Amino acid sequence: MRMEKLIEKFIGYDCKVSLGKEFAYFPAKKVITFTYNEPIEANTEWKKFLKETFNFNLTNENLFSMSVLHELGHHYTEKLFSNEEWIEQTSGKYFENLDGSELYQTYYNMPIEKIATEWAVMVYNANLLDMRAWNHRFNCALRHWQKLRKKKTSFLTKF
Repeated sequence: MRMEKLIEKFIGYDCKVSLGKEFAYFPAKKVITFTYNEPIEANTEWKKFLKETFNFNLTNENLFSMSVLHELGHHYTEKLFSNEEWIEQTSGKYFENLDGSELYQTYYNMPIEKIATEWAVMVYNANLLDMRAWNHRFNCALRHWQKLRKKKTSFLTKF
């Protein structure tokens, strides 16, 4: 099964899914994009943010699932913010003079990002048995992708 279909099955067909350059949610089109690679630094910083903010342990095993749930969280929480707030928070002006850990932590603490992550953590924790099964499915699909393309995916790299 193609990863797009697997993700759509996971999220209940609430949004369209397509391969992109990063994990993202596009509210106007109701589209979630995913990638097979994320910067290791971003994963490490998100792990730190999740532990400190939500006491959630992000691991290599649940990284992909949580990334998808986070983007789906945007879908379910987007109405909490006006269009102007979305535009302001996604414009990049918050990050102009930041880099490294400070850049990532500022990004993760923006209201639209933080509430989507909170939603993802809540859903994950409320469905632990199902999430274990989905983590396994996604990791098998990622290994298959890696084997076919003879490329490494950052989601299967310990961080």
